[in-house]
Amino acid sequence: MATGREPPILRLRVRGPGVRSGRIAVPDLIKICQELQNTICRQAEAMEGRKTIHPGPTAAMIQNECTLELVGIKKGSTRLEFGLVKPQLPLIPDAEFGVEVIKELTGTINSLGNGNRKVVDPGVLQGLYGFNTVVDPKRISSIEITNRRIGRQPALKATINQIVTERVAARMSGPRTSTVHIDGVLDMADFKIKDLKCRIDPPIGTSITCLFDPDLADQVYSLLRQPVRVDGMATLQPYTDRIESVHIEEIQKLPALFMGERNFFSAQTIQQLATAQKVKPMKDISILRGGFPKDEDVDDFLGEIYSARK
Repeated sequence: MATGREPPILRLRVRGPGVRSGRIAVPDLIKICQELQNTICRQAEAMEGRKTIHPGPTAAMIQNECTLELVGIKKGSTRLEFGLVKPQLPLIPDAEFGVEVIKELTGTINSLGNGNRKVVDPGVLQGLYGFNTVVDPKRISSIEITNRRIGRQPALKATINQIVTERVAARMSGPRTSTVHIDGVLDMADFKIKDLKCRIDPPIGTSITCLFDPDLADQVYSLLRQPVRVDGMATLQPYTDRIESVHIEEIQKLPALFMGERNFFSAQTIQQLATAQKVKPMKDISILRGGFPKDEDVDDFLGEIYSARK
């Protein structure tokens, strides 16, 4: 937990007829925390140039730099205060990435509230859409977000209310597209001249229909039943981040290792595995230091493990 001397990185003022001073219902608190964390991770992915529409977990770097912890619930209009959960040895030397992410997200919410037509990343839009289950005129009418002051820059404020959630929903109701990349097995293809399409089965999630142009037909045919990576423009289903179809711009073969198939018993050398996974030599062994809570006894911990194995 953050110490009392460390200022919170983020404050939320929760207002509404269902909110009492210094109190908040546990289901509301859990939902707010879930949607806030999800949206911050989406914003971080957008700023890192990663694909925000994808199956599977968030990248480890973003989890390390942008995971929040609740450090206080204050009175007045119930105020939730958050800090950042930081590893003992940050992956980024100047770990202010989380601060910048929250600042960018605050600006995005402000633009939606002001009615600006600023382009919002599809994943961030999907994250904000989750707040439509939180904002309810009968319980929580608004959530005011204030980020921490950075240097001489003033603290920024933004409000998530019914106006913002309705504008997010309006944007998500229409046709939306997003650049994506998908890893999976090219399981099927149809080579009808006017209906060229194939199916990709990713390791996580449902199969995805992909469309391709005639100049890719031979390449698609040669990659049938093999692990591939597809880059293209995805059409998203309304109100969700589910991919309806992808128009392939580039397709390439992937080593089976990336798909986790038939590799557990494969006779690959350490060098081959490192090359395939792009793992580089460790230059500073001190990054492995720590990781065990100071108030826990290692011997007791190991004793419990060995006892459970008997």
